[in-house]
Amino acid sequence: MGDDGDRTPAERHGLRVGHDERTAALKALDTHFEAGRLDVTEYGERSGTAGSATYRHEIEALFTDLPAPHPRYSPDADASALPDKAVDHRPVRHHHPALALLPIVAVIGLVLLVVVGGQPGALAFFPIIFILAGRFGPRRF
Repeated sequence: MGDDGDRTPAERHGLRVGHDERTAALKALDTHFEAGRLDVTEYGERSGTAGSATYRHEIEALFTDLPAPHPRYSPDADASALPDKAVDHRPVRHHHPALALLPIVAVIGLVLLVVVGGQPGALAFFPIIFILAGRFGPRRF
């Protein structure tokens, strides 16, 4: 398999890294700089490479001539660690439980206005009750 065109990007370049992996590499480089293993120029070059690395092999190349510590990768950074189900990122709206009673109280108030108070114009407020019921009522999804 000598042609790179037959291979997937992961086979050609390795696993991609994210912010956590870059941060771990920078912390390990800090330790080596503080220990005197890297001079200022080399530390700057390696830090720049680590900060802009896209693939894991780019970070690993920074530590081939250095003893431990090397950056540690979290298990969820492995390609085999896929989520079981999709995560719902919609914001969760929390309401006070008493707000669920608001539409009921509004219906009772309108019925009293119409029946007892003789105000048939109060029936115009029924659409508002349905809006409130939708806004504050229980969720079914």
